[in-house]
Amino acid sequence: MYLENGRDIARGVLILVFAAIAFWGDRITGLVLVAFMGAMILQSAFTNWCPADVILRPMGLKTKLKSKE
Repeated sequence: MYLENGRDIARGVLILVFAAIAFWGDRITGLVLVAFMGAMILQSAFTNWCPADVILRPMGLKTKLKSKE
């Protein structure tokens, strides 16, 4: 598995957990967490760095080799 796949898994799990918090728990807290997650996804699109990298890189995940175009 690559770092990009690990990021996608972490994002998906967190969004589902935050949506569950909004549905079954405190609606405002859940929606704030979903909005924060969206901001982090937007930030990682521009910087190519995600806070999940701090956890995923020590687990041994490497980035995909980029093809030469």
